[in-house]
Amino acid sequence: MRLSIAAKFNFFLLFIFSMVLVFSASYQAVRERDLILTLIKEQSREQTEAYFDGLNMLMLTNKMAARDTLRNKFLDHAHVEDARIVRGEAVNSQFGPGYDNEQPRDEFDRLALAGKGSIEVVHDGQHSRLVVTRPLLAQRNFRGTDCTSCHLVPENSVLGAVRFDYSLDSLFTRVEQNILTSALSLTLIFGLGLLLTLWVIRTWIVSPLNRLTRAMEEATDRRDFGHRLEGDEGDEIGRVALAYNQMLDSVERQLGKRRGKEPESRQPK
Repeated sequence: MRLSIAAKFNFFLLFIFSMVLVFSASYQAVRERDLILTLIKEQSREQTEAYFDGLNMLMLTNKMAARDTLRNKFLDHAHVEDARIVRGEAVNSQFGPGYDNEQPRDEFDRLALAGKGSIEVVHDGQHSRLVVTRPLLAQRNFRGTDCTSCHLVPENSVLGAVRFDYSLDSLFTRVEQNILTSALSLTLIFGLGLLLTLWVIRTWIVSPLNRLTRAMEEATDRRDFGHRLEGDEGDEIGRVALAYNQMLDSVERQLGKRRGKEPESRQPK
């Protein structure tokens, strides 16, 4: 298949643009998702500590019956899907089982009660969430509070865990929208650049080559060697045009010498 110079340039630029667009979109998606997860994880650390501090204050003031109010305040935060305390066996044996939402529900809760916290992204079909658990240990000095004064357990025993679930759907949707906006902007910029490149190729390359082709066809078909091309020594095509003019000058000189010798050869000896 024969392609023009403009078509070859456009095909090459389209290939380069597609590679750049795919790479930049993929890189942007990974970077923005990582940034979102980093911010959510930092937020989770602050909220788990704040939740634990709030529970300590309720316990010290004998207002643990109002702990659901504290839970509802955290549930009102942006992107928080679930927030609750998971009670450990040491607390249940001393104060009773507590509310239904304070019982372990899944493997994350059971690992937290075993002293193993987690920060993991969970995908449930089209739904994505960040699960954060933090074991609550009986410490003699947790931000100025002696946990062992209320809980009759050895120090560093697991009293329970703080569990937060953060919805990532709206955040990931925003990332996809940003990527789509960036891709459309890059496509628009590339389209304008492609049109400008096409104009430059036609003006500075294709048109001079077409003039050179027509001049060579006239010289060969009509034997017209008098037409000269305008050349500029600043670029390669201009130097080709000057070389073509020099070639025609040489051909005309050779033809002139040949015509001058023909009458002498025809004179009688």
